[in-house]
Amino acid sequence: MKTISYYLVLAVVLVFMRSIQSQDQDDEDDEPSFDDQLRMLQKQFADHLGLRSYHPMDVLKLKTLLSELGVIDELRTQMIQDRIMCGTCQALIRKLQLNNISVQIIGTAICTLYISLTTLTLSDFCSEVIRINRPILEFIVRESHILTPEYACSVLLQNDNCYYSNPALTWRIEIPEGGPGLKSKILYRMRQGEPPLKILHLSDFHVSFDYAVRSVSDCGYPVCCKRGLGNPLRPHNAGSWGDYNCDVPPWLLGNTMTHINSTHKDIDLIYFTGDIIDHTIWKASKDDNSRKIASTFRVLAESFPNTPILPAIGNHESVPLNVFAPPSIKEEIFSQNWLYELNSKLLTQWIPQESVTTVRSQGYFAVLANFKLRVIVLNNNVCYIYNWWLLYDTSFLKEQLEFLKKELLEAESQGQYVHIVSHVFPGSRECIEPWEVNYNSLITRFAHIIKGQFFGHTHTDGFKVFYSKIDGTPNNVGYNGASLTPFVKYNPNYKVVVVDPDTFDVLDVETYYFNLTEANLHPNRSPRWQLLYSMKEAYRFDQLSPENFDMLAQNLFQNRSLFNQYWRYYVRDGDISLQEGCNSECRTNLISDIIRTESMTSV
Repeated sequence: MKTISYYLVLAVVLVFMRSIQSQDQDDEDDEPSFDDQLRMLQKQFADHLGLRSYHPMDVLKLKTLLSELGVIDELRTQMIQDRIMCGTCQALIRKLQLNNISVQIIGTAICTLYISLTTLTLSDFCSEVIRINRPILEFIVRESHILTPEYACSVLLQNDNCYYSNPALTWRIEIPEGGPGLKSKILYRMRQGEPPLKILHLSDFHVSFDYAVRSVSDCGYPVCCKRGLGNPLRPHNAGSWGDYNCDVPPWLLGNTMTHINSTHKDIDLIYFTGDIIDHTIWKASKDDNSRKIASTFRVLAESFPNTPILPAIGNHESVPLNVFAPPSIKEEIFSQNWLYELNSKLLTQWIPQESVTTVRSQGYFAVLANFKLRVIVLNNNVCYIYNWWLLYDTSFLKEQLEFLKKELLEAESQGQYVHIVSHVFPGSRECIEPWEVNYNSLITRFAHIIKGQFFGHTHTDGFKVFYSKIDGTPNNVGYNGASLTPFVKYNPNYKVVVVDPDTFDVLDVETYYFNLTEANLHPNRSPRWQLLYSMKEAYRFDQLSPENFDMLAQNLFQNRSLFNQYWRYYVRDGDISLQEGCNSECRTNLISDIIRTESMTSV
């Protein structure tokens, strides 16, 4: 039986709806344009989240949501094309600073819109995500000396139409003089006929330790295939080897390591570009993450007992997700020192004691793989736009950039070459300006000794061409390791990087994968791992030079057949991704992403 309160609420809603409809009728010329802007807001938000397809919320429902946030009247004045999301962001930050609205309310509204766009059906995870992040956000809103609506939205959106210059975004480190003309002493030459080095590139495991075969794979949550998660009336079809909506079963991680160990017996070195923890971000805790990280490192160590492993931290390792506080923040509730301390203990089996000091500071380090190759492993998650602490301070990013500069200078003076390993791909609108600009300046200065950059994070198989900030010529290449997880809509993979033993140039990159649909048809046998492609052969390169990658990027704009091949590799022949395809907007974005290494630079 319905209560009186129910009817009162219903009456209020009806009156409110009629008031909006009345406004619509009183302003017929303006309202269709405002409706279009609200549709644009959803598209921009979906693009910002990286959703290739989305289900727009009904405009009337969105108006109700924005009215509850108290920003709809302000947005009616934001009629400049493509600036509706910027205006919404600034209005929300302004109300937050004036204490007119709470972190809880904003977080709930954003999550509500996210659920609608992604057609998820369950929202109880929102309250947990907000609970985990709220103390940090409330502290930053209260204590930050740099937080303004303009600055916050410049950081959070990385949008050309919402960028405002700010000292926190425009600082630069000093770049030392020198370059390719500098004569470096050669320590030694490899013997004639020395075999190339083989480097195993692993990335983005996202191990789902509670994965359950024949659980609900379309569960209405951001990630599925877990015990007790989702409507029990939905099909229980989570496959034995994984699902395109889910993360990696722990036995798949073990199977992959066993396969690699038995198939590639000549691996000399392993780069792991981060992300061990799965996408159940509403359940993250320091104790749980610590156990999962230690367990995964143990699997790696037992699988490759005689091979050095150099792992970068992923943005999923922290608690909360993405959040890496400045060293000046000492409060245990905010600090990630627990993660750095854990890594410093786990990494001692692979790196010398002298390299551990910086791991304890911000999770980065450098080692000599041999007399001639210096590997620099960065924790560039600090630059990630969803690291809330960037709204409090950005100067702490200088510590790693200065460390990178020091290591590059040392390598140059010792006649060594360099590989850089980190998690977040620069230039993908996910890393703030001062990191990207300074990082690119260092790449330009030391391009003659940097022989490869290795990233993860996106789960996609791609590469980046870096260009000289002096004359615009292509001067370096970054490679993405893609992911072992099939989340979302990709086939699992790993890569073998073939490296010249003398110059340490990348000679080839081989990508291995298996088809998840096929593997799940045969649950009692191991997945059929196979070579997807050799980069050198697929693109007919004589060498993997920056110039050849630049030419390939230009050809992708012109040659649709070539792009279709790139798209296949990009999603690793993922069945659902191939079915969805990549339209003209998707194609333009993907190609532009190859040649953009600074997010705020147009291409």
